[in-house]
Amino acid sequence: SRYCGEHIVLSSNEDGAHNRIVCPLDSTHTCSAALLSQHLKKCNAKRKENHEFFIRNINSGTQSLPGGDPCAMTKATLKDVGDEKLWEIIHKVDKIYDEQVPLPEEQVQLHVAFATELRTLSGCAVAEKHLTQKAALLGLAERHGLLARESCFVEFGAGRGRLSYWLAKVLAQEDCCFLLIDRAASRHKFENKLKREQDDVPEIRRLQVDIQHLCLGKVDLVKVHRGKLVGLCKHLCGEATDFALRCLVETTSDASSSSGAQPFRGVLMATCCHHRCRWDSFVGRPFLEALGLDRTHFELLTCLAGWATCAAREARASVINGTGDHCVPQEPSAAINRYVRMGLSVERREEVGRRCKLLLDEARVRYLGSATTLSARLVHFIARDVTPENVAILATSAV
Repeated sequence: SRYCGEHIVLSSNEDGAHNRIVCPLDSTHTCSAALLSQHLKKCNAKRKENHEFFIRNINSGTQSLPGGDPCAMTKATLKDVGDEKLWEIIHKVDKIYDEQVPLPEEQVQLHVAFATELRTLSGCAVAEKHLTQKAALLGLAERHGLLARESCFVEFGAGRGRLSYWLAKVLAQEDCCFLLIDRAASRHKFENKLKREQDDVPEIRRLQVDIQHLCLGKVDLVKVHRGKLVGLCKHLCGEATDFALRCLVETTSDASSSSGAQPFRGVLMATCCHHRCRWDSFVGRPFLEALGLDRTHFELLTCLAGWATCAAREARASVINGTGDHCVPQEPSAAINRYVRMGLSVERREEVGRRCKLLLDEARVRYLGSATTLSARLVHFIARDVTPENVAILATSAV
């Protein structure tokens, strides 16, 4: 066969003897069709469901929001609307932005703990940009009192755990603990690096689970550290940010005190990939609906949000956003020609895209403001030339 074991599912096999199919429990891997029943009994995805904290779709939003439809629907795209309708959407975005979206504060302050490492990486452009963003996020967290003693830091979409690694180094003597959450398995985890570097290592636990199915209040580490949670993430993609916000706000009740005290101290989440947000899971839906925006408007907004980082694609062979992890979707030349005909310059499209992203993030801020007692706002945590995805949601105790 021209395919490897995992990609043989793409080939057609006439005798069907060795057909492989996508695992019905976990779409990230395949299994033999003939041995499906045996595979389902031992699949690791099944083991995840046996954990107390695994509740399928608890953070999907489809159950809690009126009119939510868990079924797949055809998404509205810009090619589905005419020029007049597109201009109408753009003008609506401009009006709502001017009336409802405060300009994010510029709060760029690198944490001093990164100074030596940043000097070491000078000249390594990609690695330096990644570390600079982490330094900026932790500098922002320190400035707003989120790096408190005895906190339990929950890093969503942790990957290899580099952000928590630096947190643990900064807070080495502060008796903190760390919960790292990611749906994928990772090699070369940074918590192992920390164990090699330090004798006294803080408590670090890693959960391999999709945030969509995580009931945070049923995690033992969270139960023990009631009222001390801090939710963090660096560029959690699209709707995963909504899963994380809902997970933190709505599934930690089991970990709160009997007095009803809020179970977490703060939130700091750098957002990205708004073109991958979904109406059913979006936490800011009530805010948008109050402004007269429905599912179709939202889906067009997410398309327009892509302009913030994609509008100048014709000037580049390929476009990767500043996070280095997420590919930006390409648009066909017909779409580019359409924008030229409409008089939508690259600069105008980029501005519209940024406004759409900020509108969606402001809706998330309003969700935090209505569902918690925290003071939430948007901030620019790093310069745009470091990454175009330079906006973070910051929520701290109200002063």
